[in-house]
Amino acid sequence: MDARVNKRTPLYDEHVKAGAKIVSFAGFFMPLYYKSIIEEHLNVRNDSGIFDISHMGEIIIKGRDASSFVDYIFTADVSKIRNGEIMYSLILNEKGGIIDDVTVFKFSDSDYMAVVNAANTPKDFSWMHYQQIEFQKAGNDVTVENISETVGLLSVQGPKSRDLVYSLASDAVNKGKCGLFDFKFNAKPVKELKHFEFGCAVFKDINVEALISRSGYTGEFGFEMFVSAEKTVVLWNYLLKNSRLSNLIPIGLGARDTLRFEAALPLYGHELDETINPYDAGFEKYLSTTKNFIGKEALSNIKNKEKRLIFFKLSGKQIPRHLQRILDNNLKPIGCIASGTYSPSNKFPIGSAYLSDANIDPLFLKDFFIDIRGNFEKAEVVTPPFHRNFKRS
Repeated sequence: MDARVNKRTPLYDEHVKAGAKIVSFAGFFMPLYYKSIIEEHLNVRNDSGIFDISHMGEIIIKGRDASSFVDYIFTADVSKIRNGEIMYSLILNEKGGIIDDVTVFKFSDSDYMAVVNAANTPKDFSWMHYQQIEFQKAGNDVTVENISETVGLLSVQGPKSRDLVYSLASDAVNKGKCGLFDFKFNAKPVKELKHFEFGCAVFKDINVEALISRSGYTGEFGFEMFVSAEKTVVLWNYLLKNSRLSNLIPIGLGARDTLRFEAALPLYGHELDETINPYDAGFEKYLSTTKNFIGKEALSNIKNKEKRLIFFKLSGKQIPRHLQRILDNNLKPIGCIASGTYSPSNKFPIGSAYLSDANIDPLFLKDFFIDIRGNFEKAEVVTPPFHRNFKRS
């Protein structure tokens, strides 16, 4: 690990105090685990866990023509959501490759926030800034601002997360200033927020205001809380101090990955990248059919999928890893692994893979082999997700 190229989140010292295994990830020093990946994973599935996700990027998009701008740079119909709602979307390059997958928060027709993947923040901001300049040349009013350095982001996930959050968080404002953010709409009370909605909460005992959303990356009921960077440690320690309310424990990147994959949620650099288009990934539902967006023309010229994403499980104990080869029953190479891990909930290895020939039908493939360090492990194609307990309401 090279301190010259890795950043620290506001919680770095807290992770070290807690005895976390620190690793380099996406340009940051981050906790991989505190005691055990499996223990942390199961605690989120059964009770609750708290994650430091302050490494994620936040980009503000403002201006009279912000709605037109977000509709052009994001593939989904972002401008059509209501104030206080969130939409998942993609950013594409002109060839239709996936630059990133993002969540977009709408404050008003002239004020949005995109939450982007940590490693992609510089690339995404540069791309958006270039598009901003082109928009301005055409006489449009829009600006983009990278506020990532000023934001701390915590995630509380798990079926009992509401026991903790509802007990400690009060409604701060319906309309007006909420910590770092300006609410230009009447926000819902925290207890009334539904999946992919956000509001404003205050933790009165510590005088911390947070933008709070019903969202997450685990396949469980949960919340994400955006606060000023200098308040992040205070909120983290306050929530852990009250851990008895939901059996809350800190969770590292290891369990974050196993949790997201059991829910079949993509990880950029594995299921998604600029060599993959939305059709390959099975992400057609995030493409608007009613507007123009960057990459749409290129996608219209793609007659068939070039690749096909499948999910599988293994009966043995070997763990599949990124880029390992997959082979058909005749041991002919037919693709490679996107993601692979052990599923603590199911107690067997699971993974995703891209078939290099999109004409191969997974329904007829049924099973195949994975070349794991020279051992051919048999895999069975399954329908995702691997975990289905989460209720979005």
